[in-house]
Amino acid sequence: MKLHQKVYKITSLFLQYPQREWFDEVREIKTVIQTVENPVAKAYLTSFIHYLETTPFIRLCENYVNTFDYHGVTSLYLTHNVFKDSRDRGEALVKLRRLMADSNLETESEELPDYLPMILEFLSEADEKYIHRMLKLHLNSIMKVDKDLAENDSHYHFLLKAAIEVSRQLLKNEKVS
Repeated sequence: MKLHQKVYKITSLFLQYPQREWFDEVREIKTVIQTVENPVAKAYLTSFIHYLETTPFIRLCENYVNTFDYHGVTSLYLTHNVFKDSRDRGEALVKLRRLMADSNLETESEELPDYLPMILEFLSEADEKYIHRMLKLHLNSIMKVDKDLAENDSHYHFLLKAAIEVSRQLLKNEKVS
């Protein structure tokens, strides 16, 4: 598994509603994090794991709801952050669904295609040409979510910082919309 795949996979997992099963997998996830060659991404992921290990489960759930659910700090639906519920959002969702379908990757989710954990899961499995297309479309939106999280001292910004770090590596000299 490549560096970016590891980071996207871990980030996708932890941007979902907290699960008790995570605690059974923490040791294995920490081992995977230690194999991340990018020291910046590794540090951000390690910071989030520290938060996870030192926060009671009920508090993790409360923090998640206060951060991402309706009227929280931010939304995990990237096009909603940009377009709200306008017609333009519908067009963006169709474009995104088409991109995912073109990649031939199965997306087994009832979520809209702009749901950030689903996008990160896609990025962890897609071929590079689809990764580049997805990042060109949504990296700025991901950075906006990260900014909102950082301004509100949310530990979730560590996850997005790690994903942004590897995304920038992948896109080095490409223009992002």
